[in-house]
Amino acid sequence: MDLANAADPHPLGCTIRFEVVPGSSHLLVPSGFNPWRKSLEARLTEEPTRGRANRQLIEALAEILGVPAAAIEVMSGHKNSRKVVLVRGMAADQAISILSSKIK
Repeated sequence: MDLANAADPHPLGCTIRFEVVPGSSHLLVPSGFNPWRKSLEARLTEEPTRGRANRQLIEALAEILGVPAAAIEVMSGHKNSRKVVLVRGMAADQAISILSSKIK
């Protein structure tokens, strides 16, 4: 499982690819890794209406990575299950190290 493939360096920090499953029975970020799509998986309890699932993903990531929610932004995939998230001020390897420790 090479989670490093899910993140890329960015001039402002790093980007992380996510495959999101909204409307799950429990919140789990990250819930796994998809090696074919080179993305982390996330299970969200919110439904994808009015940006609720996106906000939940941002808030969960902020808590896990120890950064303010304002430092995280959904760059693409606002209305799609496949998203690219920007984490400002954090290197890709640092973010993947923290996220990989959360996958069971």
